[in-house]
Amino acid sequence: MVHSALCKVSVVIALALMLTVSNMPVSTQPAVQRVLVISLDGGRPDAILQTDTPNIHQLAEQGAVDWQAQTIFPPATLPGHASMLTGLSVEQHGLSHNDSIYPCPVLEAPTFLTLAQQAEFHAAMVVGKGQMCQFHQSDAVDYFFERSGDRSVADRALELLADDYQVIFLHFPNPDYFGHLKGWMSETYLYEFKNTDFQIGRLLAAVDEHTLVILTADHGGHGMAHGSDIPEDMTIPFIIAGPGVKPGTHLQGIEITDTAATVLWALGIPMPDDLTGRPVIEAFESAPD
Repeated sequence: MVHSALCKVSVVIALALMLTVSNMPVSTQPAVQRVLVISLDGGRPDAILQTDTPNIHQLAEQGAVDWQAQTIFPPATLPGHASMLTGLSVEQHGLSHNDSIYPCPVLEAPTFLTLAQQAEFHAAMVVGKGQMCQFHQSDAVDYFFERSGDRSVADRALELLADDYQVIFLHFPNPDYFGHLKGWMSETYLYEFKNTDFQIGRLLAAVDEHTLVILTADHGGHGMAHGSDIPEDMTIPFIIAGPGVKPGTHLQGIEITDTAATVLWALGIPMPDDLTGRPVIEAFESAPD
């Protein structure tokens, strides 16, 4: 009798557990296995919005976006990228100039690429300006300087994707080049933005559902220059899409320093205590697995 009663109780408990498990929400979000950060040097967000850039627009629709994100002062290539890559303010990382110096001095503050490599992720960067050598902190992080512009950067990036690199930083130089050459928001600048968008489309076609993509810029520009504390120079795009990101989310208050913090958070890499940036957690439906 006692044995029979215990069996019945066991069956009831088992059924109850099965029903409970079946009613629990199941996460279908794929894990973040790769992060791709794309920087449009001198890329103004209003240029994206005013130009035929279907690939960038599709990325924004599939993810979360802040068209009014802010860079640091001074809004220039080296200081902006230093803050993008480290998550630190200019005062913290100390790179306030925009000069090409040879032999090339190396930034001391660790970038998300260096931290990812130390955490045993395979990391690489592809840049379109020689002065970006200042971010090549370790030979363990593969570094490529492509002299021929956006297409060459994309060509090398496709090779990295095929070789299963997990953390990739890409620097597209053309928007800045044509901004200085013909003027920001000029007909040439806007036309060339379409070509940059085409190269980005090649990359997006090559990534899978496990890839987190962040697209942003180091600075904007006005006339034929940048470096002033004005909205045209300080305002940048910030788009994030991929595993766990809520499509169609409108972000606010994003800073360029948030890029590095978000990469580290998404990959589960401990963040340095002194980061100025913060992970853009509000872009996600749930934390990536």
